[in-house]
Amino acid sequence: MANSILVIVEQREGKLNRVSWETVTAAQVIAAETGWTLEAAVFGSGIAAIAGEVAAKKLAKVYAIESSKLARYTPDGVVAALKQFIQQKHPGLVLMPHTYQVRDFAPQLAAALGRTLISDATGFRKEGEKLLFTRQMFQGKFAADVAFACDPPTLQLSSLALSGAIRRKPELLPLPWKQ
Repeated sequence: MANSILVIVEQREGKLNRVSWETVTAAQVIAAETGWTLEAAVFGSGIAAIAGEVAAKKLAKVYAIESSKLARYTPDGVVAALKQFIQQKHPGLVLMPHTYQVRDFAPQLAAALGRTLISDATGFRKEGEKLLFTRQMFQGKFAADVAFACDPPTLQLSSLALSGAIRRKPELLPLPWKQ
């Protein structure tokens, strides 16, 4: 599954977090550009309906990580479940929605897996075979394109913060300026 993208879909108390759809949309664009397979995983308890809703989208597979231990959110429980699942599937890229819950557990998950986390990405572009993610730095004072250093990338984590459609790095156009 190294040439696959795994979207972690967030739900709380049986309701899908709508920001997950932005992440699925971003993953669909990345999958189209890379040719990678797109899959998703939902974790929790009593999540069959949510997994079915996600499965209605353009995804190769949707996994339901079902456990009564995941009925109430705890970062330790989510990290343990996702770590085991990700190690089993070996996706090339893991995308998560930009939410407080993900911001809570994603750093711990990345550390548990011994991998890098790129948080707060607002866009991406493909340069050759490498994916570059755009993120703001220093409280939004500038944007930087960052990439994962692991080669081959066995696992990459990114928390995407997208508003509406996927934003790509714009082409720079010179503007005439008259003083």
